[in-house]
Amino acid sequence: MNNHIENKDDDYITSRTEQKKSMQIYVKIGEQLLELSKKQLDTIPLNSEINDAVNVAKKISVGNALKRQLSFLAKLIRKGEHEEIQAALDNLHQKDSLHDKISKKAEQWRDRILAEELNVLSDFMTRYNSTERQKLGQVARHAIKENKLQLAEKQTTDKITTSSKYKKQLFILLRSEINE
Repeated sequence: MNNHIENKDDDYITSRTEQKKSMQIYVKIGEQLLELSKKQLDTIPLNSEINDAVNVAKKISVGNALKRQLSFLAKLIRKGEHEEIQAALDNLHQKDSLHDKISKKAEQWRDRILAEELNVLSDFMTRYNSTERQKLGQVARHAIKENKLQLAEKQTTDKITTSSKYKKQLFILLRSEINE
């Protein structure tokens, strides 16, 4: 009798290096899960076992213990629905990217309104079909006044003690109007 083992094309044996590389994918998913807030985690389809492992890992701050927990988490993710988890993470990152883009635009508009005063505001209102015209105009006027006070303070005392209440309100209003 021949003890020779036949290798077939469909009996592919993965090397330890290949296994480690494929496991890194799941570790990265686990690391992404650890970076999320509780509210964001609730939007990800996690089974109770993975959710528990994530919560335990969030409590660990020591290197080796965290590494072991991440390995355990990666193992659970590999067994679970890792495609669904990755898709939900990608969707979440895409939403964050869109939110950052809108915030950056609102910040640019706010800075232009504060620098060029009210003529830029009418450009904004026509471009974004603003529904809050009166409120936006009122907050913009207060923000411009507030900005002038802060600039004067900075020149005289090199400190700013006036709050940025209206500048913040203007930013929030502008961001809510931008819907791209």
